[in-house]
Amino acid sequence: MEPAHLGPGNRIGTIVFVDIVQYSQQPVSQQAAMKVRFNELLGRALEHAPVADRVVLDAGDGAALCFLGDPEDALFAANSLLGAVVAEPGAVDLRLRLGINLGPVRVVKDINGHTNVIGDGINVAQRVMSFAEPNQILVSRSYYEVVSRLSQEYAQLFHYHGLHRDKHVREHEVYEVHVAVSPGAGQAAGPGDPASPGGPEQATAPGAPGRFDAALLDRLTAALTREIGPVAKLVVRRAADRSSDRETLVAAVAEHVPEATRRAFRARLADLVAPPAKAAPAASAAAAGVGPANPRSRSVAPIGPELLARVEQSLARHIGPVARLLVRNAAKQAASPRELFETLATHIESAEARRAFLAEADRAGR
Repeated sequence: MEPAHLGPGNRIGTIVFVDIVQYSQQPVSQQAAMKVRFNELLGRALEHAPVADRVVLDAGDGAALCFLGDPEDALFAANSLLGAVVAEPGAVDLRLRLGINLGPVRVVKDINGHTNVIGDGINVAQRVMSFAEPNQILVSRSYYEVVSRLSQEYAQLFHYHGLHRDKHVREHEVYEVHVAVSPGAGQAAGPGDPASPGGPEQATAPGAPGRFDAALLDRLTAALTREIGPVAKLVVRRAADRSSDRETLVAAVAEHVPEATRRAFRARLADLVAPPAKAAPAASAAAAGVGPANPRSRSVAPIGPELLARVEQSLARHIGPVARLLVRNAAKQAASPRELFETLATHIESAEARRAFLAEADRAGR
């Protein structure tokens, strides 16, 4: 589970510190059973995170997971791990406390030549974890500030938990993450839920450009949101990145639905993987939202490194250093410079500043 290419050096990483509640108070036989169960669930939770971007450290009574790529990987892994613990209790009484932090770390080699991670980033993650209750995820302010900016759906996952002081008298502002747990069998989303047609927001997912049409991903996200909440957007995006066809995509998404409701979930989405109705090629492609009718498949102006650098510099004047991460993520999904600017403009609170930023798009030849 070690990324072989990572050499020593300072980096900004996202750390998930996991503690197995009351592990040290158990007899050795129970500790062994708890670790077996924990390792099994942890392995499943890490399946979607690129091996090259993560370092996993065994902490004895838990683990420290360091992600050196996309900070969303940490949220996805933590949510998947705790969601599995809550939804699949099993024979072992396993409860976890999780803390997430975004901060400086240093990749080093330990005395045995294995990859290790040290630094304030991992220390703060451990302290944030210490404030959590059993089966609760807390995150630091630095992590919240970055991830909550990535989309409105992510922002809905976090709730302010308060100011806490650790044993070194260092203060930490922390936010709680609402873990994705399915509602009871037969329980539908209410009128205020994000997935409900009458709700305030309709969840969307960018997905894998050119592979799946937006309407399909929107419908999958809405259906999954009814089961596991707003984190569904991230689940669908991850599944789209690694799926080659609709059937594989639906199956990958269904993995995150608790077993009790999984069959009903698949049944509701059966038409998404049914053989397409016969139609004229052009009409069929247009109806499916793929082929020439899909705007993402048309030729668009390229988004080169010079434009990205200019966009980042302009956005940073309005929202600060987080602009770099936002530009990187938006560039993966934008089909044109205009779409890139318009997506990023949503992160600027001031209407006047937004207009000034969008004026840059005109000068960029949108």
